[in-house]
Amino acid sequence: MYPQPPYTPPQEHPRLMLRSKDLPGLREKRSRPEMKQVWERLVYFSQVDIKDALSCDNPDDVYLIEANALMYVLDGDREAGLRAKALALSSITKSFNPNFQDISRAIGRLMLSASVAYDWCRELISDEERQFMIGHFKRLAHMLECGFPPKKEGSIVGHTSEWMLMRDLIGTGIAIYDEDPEIYDVAAGRFYAEMVPARNFFYPSGWHHQGDNYGTYRYQAELYATWIMDRMGAGNPYDPSQGEVGYQWIYTRRPDGKLLRDGDSDNPVYAEHQYIRLFPLVYLMAGSYYGNPYFMDQQFREFQTIPDMYIFHAFLFYNPDVEPKSIRELPLTRYFGKPTGIMIARTGWDEGIDRGSPTVVAEMRIGEYQYNNHQHLDAGAFQLYYKGYLAIDSGIYKGSSGKYHSPHNKYYFKRTIAHNSVLVYDPNELEQYPYVKDGGLVWPNVNDGGQRWPNEGRPPLTLDDLLGKDFKRGEVLAHAFGPDTMEPDFSYLKGDITEAYSSKMKQFQRSFLFLNFKNSEHPAALIVFDRVVSANADFKKYWLLHSVEEPQISGSRTVISRTEDGYNGQLICDTLLPEPDNQQIVPVGGAGKEFWVFGANYINDFPSTKEQGAWRIEVSPMNPAEQDYFLHVMQVKDIDGPAALPSVKVDTGALAGAKINNWLVLFSKSGHRLCEELTLDPDAEGLLGGSGLIEKQGAVDAQGSAAEAGGVSIVIADLAAGTWTVEQGGVTERHEVTEAGGVLHLTGVSEAIRLIPPADKANRKESL
Repeated sequence: MYPQPPYTPPQEHPRLMLRSKDLPGLREKRSRPEMKQVWERLVYFSQVDIKDALSCDNPDDVYLIEANALMYVLDGDREAGLRAKALALSSITKSFNPNFQDISRAIGRLMLSASVAYDWCRELISDEERQFMIGHFKRLAHMLECGFPPKKEGSIVGHTSEWMLMRDLIGTGIAIYDEDPEIYDVAAGRFYAEMVPARNFFYPSGWHHQGDNYGTYRYQAELYATWIMDRMGAGNPYDPSQGEVGYQWIYTRRPDGKLLRDGDSDNPVYAEHQYIRLFPLVYLMAGSYYGNPYFMDQQFREFQTIPDMYIFHAFLFYNPDVEPKSIRELPLTRYFGKPTGIMIARTGWDEGIDRGSPTVVAEMRIGEYQYNNHQHLDAGAFQLYYKGYLAIDSGIYKGSSGKYHSPHNKYYFKRTIAHNSVLVYDPNELEQYPYVKDGGLVWPNVNDGGQRWPNEGRPPLTLDDLLGKDFKRGEVLAHAFGPDTMEPDFSYLKGDITEAYSSKMKQFQRSFLFLNFKNSEHPAALIVFDRVVSANADFKKYWLLHSVEEPQISGSRTVISRTEDGYNGQLICDTLLPEPDNQQIVPVGGAGKEFWVFGANYINDFPSTKEQGAWRIEVSPMNPAEQDYFLHVMQVKDIDGPAALPSVKVDTGALAGAKINNWLVLFSKSGHRLCEELTLDPDAEGLLGGSGLIEKQGAVDAQGSAAEAGGVSIVIADLAAGTWTVEQGGVTERHEVTEAGGVLHLTGVSEAIRLIPPADKANRKESL
């Protein structure tokens, strides 16, 4: 069925989650002040009267098994060992209601705890008792959702990709391997054959595709396999890049203690006035194993005390040699690369809850693969936070009408229409995709104008499935930030997201450029440039921007504010393309249209947060065309702060872009990298007060039209890699453009400049 695992358990006992060489370090941990609460709770559980414990009929008896087994293995406390054995023998005979949702989690945890007693208290257990326990281990294994042998479900997403196989079956198999190798062989065989390759594929990006809720849950489960196999003696089964994954939830942490939304965000992450906590061992296990001081800092920030369910494993895995370091030492921008393609840019760090913090947090997402399950159809989306959640992911999971198979979740929350991306509406699309399939269920599809469900909504089962079918949805074309890598002035990401859509889309390229102005009155701006080519000129295009509060639209400018409960942030969005005489900006939302999908409102009744949103704007060209450009400049400021900066459109023929706050940002209009001579004259083009090629768009304020002393900063994207020659005022400089970035950054430009491409690439176009 599966190949034999490359490693088998050693002869010595204990070998499940610890070896004899680990015992001195465990004994030393008992005196560590940071383990005081954990150790006191373990001692308490070891002292619960066995009569009371045997009368328990809930999974909490696993805490007592673990605590007593620990007292035995640490100090040879025979009475504690006998209590652990008695509790394990009693508890594994339990019956479970197979219809209870997610019952496999309780069954698996019981198996693991009883296996700890089996392995650690081995000398106290007779051969007859071992056979009795093995029989019940296999009885319980057959009740797991993955089945036994564990062949059901996929190895990338779903419940089998959590604890059942990577912790509970493998752990049980290690404990009983001498007497019965079957459980280990089939579980570890599948683990190495299917689960390890899949994770080694996406770990290098440093981003878990299942989001801020399920991603943390499944990452924690994956870390169990790391610890269990390594402690057994097999080493780390995964690529070391597993140790980078936790950064995504550090970088997406907002100053108000919440996170930028990602995937099926569950209700607890919306809690008001709380520093949102992930699953309790995520940072402890990753930080301890990989020696990451920033993860340990985050662990103790989220959990001053460890919940009872996790104290046993916290004690086992905590590494006291990893001294926490403040996240304030981290760079402000981080690129989460292939095969994900997401960039998070910040203007500062916060270590608590501060709704008045000046920190801006921006997410720029390409998203190269779609894994389905708890991941959304959100390729190309962006989010912005400043003194409030401004450009949002809308909808919510769960609420009584927002659960996994609810209309809200299936037809709105997971769809592109709920995210800040682009729709192309083909009225006949449902003829091609009439149904969606997931979890053994089939339901009619809806047409939201957005991205397609790969594989009819069913998740990939293996890495070969992911790579061999139609789960690819995008490609990162360029990424860069600088010039200071710790506090970048600009952060840039570009991608092609055509594959995320059906054949209605010929090409969709999106470029993001985040500017950190390092100015308290005007902190930052995000520029988004899109080239959208539809298969039919009559397919209407929609550029989306979602908000909590009602947007205020005046001409080409949209203002979004967060006003209640201590928030004071405002987003100013200037639509520079389509042209003013060809643009339509429509607000959608409010009572009865909060989750509107072309004629239907897929309501969710979860009442306690406004962050599920209620509004969006739809920007569309009025004249039908196959190809359209969208150019938006979004700046953030205080509601009661100075007037917004003007933003102006720039069009040189080959390049299009925007000027804001002494910055000029330009993109290739063709979508190709440019390898031709270019000339820019900031004065003639209006950057220094002239007129020329720059056109003012929207309702702009009076200030900021002239460049500050010292000239203009320019970012030109989409250039061929190589050495470009820049001539300005009789001075010649050479600048290197990298293949990865394709970006030229110039400062202090105050007169006309001439850009000469690399000699070996001149007059030749390069497609990204």
